[in-house]
Amino acid sequence: MNKNNLLVILPIFAASWFLVTLVWGGIIYENYNHSSQFISELGATGAVTGPFVNYLGFIPTQMFILIFIVLCTKIIPKNKYNILGMSFLVLYTLSLTVAAVFPCDFECRPASPTLSHNIHIVSALPGYLGGAAAIFLISLGLDNWAPSKFFKNLGITLGMVLLLCFTNLDPNSQWVGLIQRILEASIFIWLILLGKHIKTYCDDLQKNEAVN
Repeated sequence: MNKNNLLVILPIFAASWFLVTLVWGGIIYENYNHSSQFISELGATGAVTGPFVNYLGFIPTQMFILIFIVLCTKIIPKNKYNILGMSFLVLYTLSLTVAAVFPCDFECRPASPTLSHNIHIVSALPGYLGGAAAIFLISLGLDNWAPSKFFKNLGITLGMVLLLCFTNLDPNSQWVGLIQRILEASIFIWLILLGKHIKTYCDDLQKNEAVN
């Protein structure tokens, strides 16, 4: 298999793994509501799905993304936008990994939060902001290596959607689960498209080298 294909396969696989985790967890967790409940509630302390969702779902998802980031950094041009953007993607991945290792308290809305819950919140929030920053920065630096107005404008749009969703993650909202899923979907969609554009860039480089 062409190694360049991993640039597309890995983010698709990560998104699929994450989606299956959510669907399976939602089925096992009695009366779970994807629209009104946080994703983290599936992995919360005391949840029947907790350890399985965290260690077989959320953490592997982030490891797939981390491998994808490592492959991207070896290929993508080393300009300031890409370097900072990739750094923020690493922050996103590692932060959500920590959040999975330290789950929130049951139902994620405790009156007296435990240390694990506090670590979960403190790690997850910067992770989402890091994801937004990565999308904005890499999108701004596209002109030098992937001159696609569509991908650039889509990246900026998805970044804005992500920030809008982030500012509306209100635990008391009946739509907080849906909002968080839109946020996550924005990141995964962008990662898949990023992989596609980096693969195209890499394929073009290899064709030019073969000609020369």
